[in-house]
Amino acid sequence: MKSRAVFSRSRQGHWKLAIAVALAMLPPGLLPALTPPLTAQTDSAGIPIITARAPLWGPGEGWTVSDEPVVRIGALAGVPEHQLNGVVGTVRLSGGDIVIGEWTTGELRRYDGDGNLVWRAAGEGEGPGEHAFLAFVGTLPGDSLVTFDHGLLRAQVFAPSGEAARTIRVEVPGPGFGPGDVIGISERHLILTFADQRGERPPPGVARWPGIAIVALSLDDGSMRTLMDLPGREVYMFREGGRVGNYIYRFGKGPRYAVSGGRLALADTERFSVRSIALGDGSTKWILGRDEPAREVTSEDVEAAVEVSMSLTRGVEGMPEGAREGLRRNMSQSPTASTLPVLQSLHLDAVGNLWVEPYSLPGTDLPPFQVYSPYGTWLGTIAMPAGLSLEPPSALRLGTGLKSGFEIGDDYILGVWRDELDVEYVRLYALEKQGRPSGLR
Repeated sequence: MKSRAVFSRSRQGHWKLAIAVALAMLPPGLLPALTPPLTAQTDSAGIPIITARAPLWGPGEGWTVSDEPVVRIGALAGVPEHQLNGVVGTVRLSGGDIVIGEWTTGELRRYDGDGNLVWRAAGEGEGPGEHAFLAFVGTLPGDSLVTFDHGLLRAQVFAPSGEAARTIRVEVPGPGFGPGDVIGISERHLILTFADQRGERPPPGVARWPGIAIVALSLDDGSMRTLMDLPGREVYMFREGGRVGNYIYRFGKGPRYAVSGGRLALADTERFSVRSIALGDGSTKWILGRDEPAREVTSEDVEAAVEVSMSLTRGVEGMPEGAREGLRRNMSQSPTASTLPVLQSLHLDAVGNLWVEPYSLPGTDLPPFQVYSPYGTWLGTIAMPAGLSLEPPSALRLGTGLKSGFEIGDDYILGVWRDELDVEYVRLYALEKQGRPSGLR
């Protein structure tokens, strides 16, 4: 009877999701009198605008992450191949093996499903199969690996055995552009951003600068095409004498994105509005919104941010205490936005669900992620295991914008965790969906 009850709840959840998706896509005049979790409207351009009002999952329903990891990689001491430092990529291959990449060594390592080392490849350097500054690791169908070298501006393709197969040079779109970040891989294209610094710099004050160009790099022939141009993140521009520059604008707003399966999820942290964009023709398929007002910044928020920044100076030897206190005063007086961002990051899982990381103050634990179906239905929230790291502390120190490796599969979550000693570990947790066993060992 117990297994029958579980199956019944699972089937009921599927019907609820199907009904919610159907209601979300109806024109407003055809919506039933009952208020569904989602309402939908259509703007003048014919794009569905979905407003998420309440989650689909009720109490006791939804997905959960296993309490303990299924796979653990990493060690405080011992054999070098199990010690991790500076992980920027973690991907799971079709057979269950895990490949990680480190920016500190430029190395790729493959481990089996029990966490045992299979091979080590690549390394630091400028030759074929080496990396000057490894910034991304992804996969293609067939378990080929793709890396991006931020230092040499090139992508490389590796065989599942770790052997270097192909190098693809990356050219900036033109004069006035600079390298940016990697968003991800979608349909044999590496999706990149470039900083657009063309034209005159904005006047003093808060500005969205530089702009951002999103570009698709073909991993087959190396061709590139610009997908769209966006305003950049908020900075504080200044002019002092003949010097022109910008400061970091604390709690400034900016774009966030994720890619998977020919789709780009795009949002801005100023308000909760996520666009689902087809990468093929650039068309917007739907816009997801929530009535999520931005919270006003308090003095406690500023103090917390300053403390996190100051913590990065504790390892600087020989820094006089007076200089440290002066730095603290300058940080406290830095230009600050009046409101906090409404979200932190976007992620697309293996089947197209959208995962939204709500904004949290620096130095605090990750809040539960909000999960939306590929059609914009708000499913519910999922708590993440304590210690999950989406941005390494080294990225804050170096200002590189590096991200820790993080991947959400159909039935797993793979990422980097840190303990109280700041030691890195790669862990894979089972994503348990109601009525369906994970299938992971």
